[in-house]
Amino acid sequence: MKVLISPMSAMVETKGPFSRTTLLANECIKRGHEVALCAPEDANYHSIHKVKNYYAPVPSPLGTPVFIGKSMFKIFQSLGIQPKKKANSFEDVLHFIGAINRRYFLKDVSSIRKAIQEFKPDVMYSEFRISAIVAARLEKVKIATGFSYPVQKSFASNPEYSKGVNKYLKDNGLNKVESVLEIFDWADVKIIPSSYELEPVGGEDIAFVGPLSAPEGTDAKTEKNKIIAYMGNGVISPKQVIKELTKAFEGSDYEVYIASEQVKPFEKNNIIVNKKFDFSKLMPEARVYINHGGQNSIMTGLIYGVPQIVCPGGVFERRYNASSVAKLNAGVLLEAHHFNYETIRRIVDDFNENPIFASSANIAGEKLLSLGGVRNAVQVIENLVLK
Repeated sequence: MKVLISPMSAMVETKGPFSRTTLLANECIKRGHEVALCAPEDANYHSIHKVKNYYAPVPSPLGTPVFIGKSMFKIFQSLGIQPKKKANSFEDVLHFIGAINRRYFLKDVSSIRKAIQEFKPDVMYSEFRISAIVAARLEKVKIATGFSYPVQKSFASNPEYSKGVNKYLKDNGLNKVESVLEIFDWADVKIIPSSYELEPVGGEDIAFVGPLSAPEGTDAKTEKNKIIAYMGNGVISPKQVIKELTKAFEGSDYEVYIASEQVKPFEKNNIIVNKKFDFSKLMPEARVYINHGGQNSIMTGLIYGVPQIVCPGGVFERRYNASSVAKLNAGVLLEAHHFNYETIRRIVDDFNENPIFASSANIAGEKLLSLGGVRNAVQVIENLVLK
């Protein structure tokens, strides 16, 4: 079987989409399939062994020239400036990163169609990239897509941003849409890397597979003395995270690990800062996981049964993820203006005193792991070819 995988792109660093792409590609290869990518070589891209990557353009914020977009993000990161704009919907996100800009969308669909024509896949997978779904429709190739509860049109949308995409659809004989999020419904199957309990999406074309990556096993008796923080490109700057967690826990019995690409690594007493850590080694010993509410972060906390403090800012998807964790009693949603050492220390004390948080996280994690992860996701893709 030949599989073409098309991940979404963004100039800003975001680990989720391409990490899931890598897991899917490697599992497909492991099962004897031939894999190719059509992935923009942005800040998140890296080559995958034995996998060809067909050219695709990189989007730029609001359709600005690429060199301007790159310069803007570099300046923001060097100054520690975090985005304050509230993202109301996934459509709003696609508009901001430039993915549905009229000129870019045309180039993106064209690049994917060219990859299809050259590689001749039996099936495709789109990692939240609607241009890939449109290309598959035009080239008459079956396609699975990544999906989640908050990217539904019924959850939130910004139809005012659909004009450029609709122009392309009309020019190519396809039906216009009110919201570009409706294009997800054109896929043959939607793969959700979560559970129904966290993301209650219904329909015959839905497959819940849980997080694509999973731990090999943890020792329940392991001493849990670590606090782990990863805020990605969240609303809280790395400097503030370090400042508040240092105030809260320096000199305590906790080992505090703060992952940030934007700060020079250092170690002071029990505070350890580095660009990245091997979470598979740290999480089994974690008492608390502080994060920004990204899909991968939420899943990581749950599958290791670690209570979470989630500070999602104004990003719609992250707020949904944070509220889901809170509803399960597996953690709390912390608003950005409450991100201070006193509040964080109080929440950690609550987690220690009330075992319901760790218990709920463990139950949710066990359910997620039972869904099969990347192996089930590839099985779903394989089944499309058999239909």
